[in-house]
Order: sequence, then structure tokens, then C-alpha cells
Amino acid sequence: MLFKLSIKNQKKSIKDYSLYFFTLILGIAIFYIFNAVEAQTSMMELSQTKSQIIGVMNSALEAMSVLVSFILGFLIAYASQFLIKKRKKEFGLYLLLGMKKINVCMIIFFETVIIGFISLLIGLILGISLSQFMSLFVASLFEANMQKFVFVVSSKAIIKTILYFILIFIFVTVMDLIIVSKAKLIDLLTAHYKKEKNMIKNPYLSFVLFIAACLMLAYAYYNVTVKYNTLTSQNDVQIQIILGIIGTFLIFYSISGFVLAIIKKIPNIYHRHLNSFVVSEIGNKINSTVISGSIICLLLFMTICLLSSSFSLKRFKENSLKDTAPISASFSKKMDDSYSIKEIFNKQKIDTSIYKNSYNFYTYTSLETTIGSVLGNYGIEMLNTDPTAKEYLDTKLPIINESTYNKVAKLYNNKTINLNKDEYQIIGNNKNQMHMFNDALKQGNQTIAFMNQTLHAKYNHTIDGFLMMNNNACFGEDCFGFIIIPDEFDLNNLSYSSNYLLVPKMSDENNKYISSSKFDQTINPETKEWQSVLVSSQTDLYDESIGSSGVIIFVSLYLGFIFMISGAALLALKEMSDAIDNKNKYEILRKIGTSNENINNALFKQMLVFFGFPLLLAIIHSIFGIQVCNIMLEIYNSDALLQSILITAGMIIVIYGGYFLVSYLSCKRVIK
Repeated sequence: MLFKLSIKNQKKSIKDYSLYFFTLILGIAIFYIFNAVEAQTSMMELSQTKSQIIGVMNSALEAMSVLVSFILGFLIAYASQFLIKKRKKEFGLYLLLGMKKINVCMIIFFETVIIGFISLLIGLILGISLSQFMSLFVASLFEANMQKFVFVVSSKAIIKTILYFILIFIFVTVMDLIIVSKAKLIDLLTAHYKKEKNMIKNPYLSFVLFIAACLMLAYAYYNVTVKYNTLTSQNDVQIQIILGIIGTFLIFYSISGFVLAIIKKIPNIYHRHLNSFVVSEIGNKINSTVISGSIICLLLFMTICLLSSSFSLKRFKENSLKDTAPISASFSKKMDDSYSIKEIFNKQKIDTSIYKNSYNFYTYTSLETTIGSVLGNYGIEMLNTDPTAKEYLDTKLPIINESTYNKVAKLYNNKTINLNKDEYQIIGNNKNQMHMFNDALKQGNQTIAFMNQTLHAKYNHTIDGFLMMNNNACFGEDCFGFIIIPDEFDLNNLSYSSNYLLVPKMSDENNKYISSSKFDQTINPETKEWQSVLVSSQTDLYDESIGSSGVIIFVSLYLGFIFMISGAALLALKEMSDAIDNKNKYEILRKIGTSNENINNALFKQMLVFFGFPLLLAIIHSIFGIQVCNIMLEIYNSDALLQSILITAGMIIVIYGGYFLVSYLSCKRVIK
């Protein structure tokens, strides 16, 4: 009997549950989609590098799923509390008619089971369907071969989704049962008369707080953009985050107090149509959702920054590869033994066609060219401050002559250099190390003694360059940089530092081979008599770049979707709750002759402001937040940023706009 009553209640209240169902189904579908990626990627033909990165991505998504389950659990619990609040009078009537509390609790339990089963079924069907499109997206993102594309259903993801959501439903059911079992009959019967308290705020105090909030945010914006270089510690960054959070809270706390007071002073606006009613309702809504509104705004802010920056990073990395990996492969090894790279190839019987038309060269080492000798007085000051820096300052910098470097620079499409007989130049791409050299060079008259001659720095700054393809990360000697010496100096009498072999173009077959573990085991066997040969291939760098940006995009999408759904659902549920509480107000409007069109228009305006304000403030935050993310990720491509912002905007319109539409239609039905 109780089960039949539960089914009857579900059929009767299906429209009331539309928002709840929408959130559950969407959450379940997204949870399945991202947990099914592992099964989908296992069907794709991927390089070794991409496969390793996808393994990392799957581990990251699995870890994120735990966080996501907590967020969804909180969201579903909040939504369930809204439904319980709406039905307290109904439960009170059951008790008044003689039903025991245990039976009321059983009705709630059965209803949760029914809702959970239907939501899981529809959510999984939707998730399985959409995950096939996700397969295409993954393949496109990682540039995988999709010739063997098949319809994939991940049993592991299905089981995981069911288990996680069963736990969530158990938690929600327990919470609901506790609320109903502890409630008094009088409280259940009169619950619909109880409204949230609305505090009237002093407009002058609100204005002062609003100005204070704007100043806080402006100060934080300025520090994280214009003065980001001054944020040298974790505490400095945390202070800006705290200022942003407090500023957001104060904006929500103060905005209704003075803005609405100003609108009331403008008769042409305030007394037009139902604007007086709309303004009053908006003020009540914002006043009662200061904390939740602030949280929703920050969730939307994080969503916009995550999505925009992740897509920007991918596009920027793809474009930058043209500069960092212009040739097929580069090899290097330390010359602490007598073996050159070509000799190792021959000894290991590796096909010599791999390095056909290659450029082979050496760097040299000298006791005269240390980090300390280049830093000069700057290094002496460092040593006086930190005696342990002596080992670092005694590190020898590799030397290369001018003509050799210029050949390398041409291969890498970098600028060549022209030195006078008494000049030298520091080259490197490790920003921290180059920053230190630049500080020393800016002191002026920076000289080094080399082969009984004094050489002057050609420029008072270092030049960005490298000997080994490295995708903007230091590799071997490039970590410290190297010194270019004029061709007039004979370096053959110096000791070798490293041997390099640059291959401008090789066949696809050879490219694939040098990226394999088989090649690595051949050229660097465990019983080798030589220093390890470092290999940097264009294919590996490209795969690594695509893979790493793909991981960031997937984690950002996962969290971004959940944050956006959470924020939009909280707003939608609040609107539904207010519509139920204020139903009598709309009835009064009808009784005094207000048309349904004007009433619906008034409702639309309220909801547009209520949904729009957190999004607007989040967008303002994001203008500066995206800049910070791009600075941190070293993204300097406006085209990439514009495209990513458009993609993010599209997602917000679909998901956030979808919630707005569903909640508007639901609220319109409630007040009808």
C-alpha cells in the first residue's frame, strides 16, 4: 500500500520534480561520461607517449570523481531538502489522519528508491549515448586514429556510477528521514507559512560597504595583473584570494540596500508596470541569498577561468611547437667517455639512415667559464650571503663557437649572432637562470677572461636559444645556458662537454622508431659503457604537448561542468522555493486585475536578475582571472584566448541558460 502511494505521489508531482530530475539525470550522465573515458581511449590507436599521458589523465579523472561525488551529494541533498520543505504540509496531513511516522518515513524511502532508479536509468542511457560523442572529442583532442571506432559501453563506469549514486541516495534518504522523524506535527502543518527573514538594510551603510568591496576587488585585480611579479610568496597570493572572496560577499550583501533604493527614487522606472513588485522581490531574494549567491558567483568564476584557460593553453601549445620543435630529432650526451653519438649508433648496429643529413657538433668546457666568472660581482655578493653557493658558482658553462651556434640557430629558425673578436654572449632558455644572468649583466662592464684575453658581453641581457629541442623546458646543459665565443678562438684544445646530433628530417618510420622503448633500450642498454644518450623527437614533443593540454582540458571540463551545474541548480531551487512561498502574492495580483502576461513578465525579470547578477560578477572576476591564468601558464596568444572564450560562452549558454529556462517554466507553472 505504501509503495503504491509512493508511486501515486510521484505521478502526481512529476512536474514539481522536473528540476530535481533534470539535475540528477545531468549529474549522472556527466559522471558516467568522464569515467567512461578510460574504456574509450583503450580502443584508440595511440603513440606510447600519448598512452602514458592518457593513463595519467584517467588517474586524475578518477581522483576528481571523488570530489565530484561530494559536490553532487551536497547538491542532491540540498534539492531533496527543498522537496521535503514543499511537502511538509502533506506529511503533516498523513500524521493527522493517523499514519505513523515510520510509515511516512517508508513513503519517503520508497519515493527516493523510485526517483533514484528512474534517474540512474535515464542518466546512464543519456551518458552512454553522449559518451560516444565524447569518444570523437577525445580522438580529435589527442589526434588518435579512429578507423576502428566502435560503440563502447564501459561496464566499469556503469558500476562506479551506480555505486557512487546509491551512496549519495542513502545519505540523502537518511537526512530526509531524520528531518521528518524529528519534526512536530504543528511544524509540518504550518511550514508553508514560515518565510525567510528579510533584513532591511540602511542604504547609506550599504553604499559604503559597496565602495569598500569595489576597492578591495580593484586592489586584488591590480595586484594579480599589473603587479603580479611582486607576489613572491604563497601568503601574497592567498591575501589576494581572501580579498576577492570578501569583496564578492560584500557586493552581494550591499547591492540590494542602495541600488534598489536608488531605483525607488526614479518614478518613471519604479512605477512602470509591475516594476515596484519586481524590485521588492529582487531585494528580498538577494538579501536572503548573500552567502549562497557569493558561492555561486565564485563557482561560475572558477568555471569560466578553468574552461577558457585550458582551451587557450591547448591552442597556444600547438602554435608554439612550430618554434620549439622545428626538426625531426635531436640527440645529446655528456662526453665523460670516449664514445660519440654516431659511434654508439654503429656499435649498437642502429640504422644509420636515422641521422642522414644530420649536423654533428660538440660543446667544450673550460675552468675559465664558470657561472661565477659570468656573474662577476653579482656572484661574489651571492657567495657572501650564502657560502653554500660556491659549488653552484663553480659550475662550468659549456662553450660553443659562433659559426657552430649560427648553424644550429638556422636549423631551429632562431636568430643568428655576430660577435666581435672581444665579445661573448650568454644563450639559454631556463628563465630562472637567465634572470640571474640578466641581473648581473645589467650591472654593466661584465667581462670574462678566456685564453689570456678579456671578453665583454655583447649585450646587457641573455638571448633565448637552445641546442636541444625541449618544448620550453631546460634539457641537459640548456638548464644553465652556454657561452658563445668568436670563431677566432681555437676550441679544439679544450675538453669536450657534450656531443649533439641534430636531424632536420627523417622518415615517419624512423620517427616512430626513435620514440619507442625498443630504441631507448638499444641505444641505452643497462650494460652500456657510455653516458646515456638523450633523445628529443618532434613526434614525442608534439604528443606530449597535445597530451598534457588534453589532460588539463578534461579535468577542467569535468570540474567546470559540475561547478556550473551546482551553481545553476542552487539558483533554480531557490527560485522554485520562492515561487511556492510567494504563490499568494501572485494570486493577489490576479485578483486586482493584473494580466497573466504582466505577471509572467514580472517573474521573468526577477529570475533574469537573480540568475544574471552572479554570472555578471563572475564574468568581471574572470576578465582578470583569465589574465592571471594565462600569465601563470605563459599564454600570449589573443586568437587562442578568443576562441576559448567563445567555447566557454557556448557551454554557459547551454547549461546555465538551460537551468534558467527550466526553472522559469517550473516557477511559471507553480504561480499559475
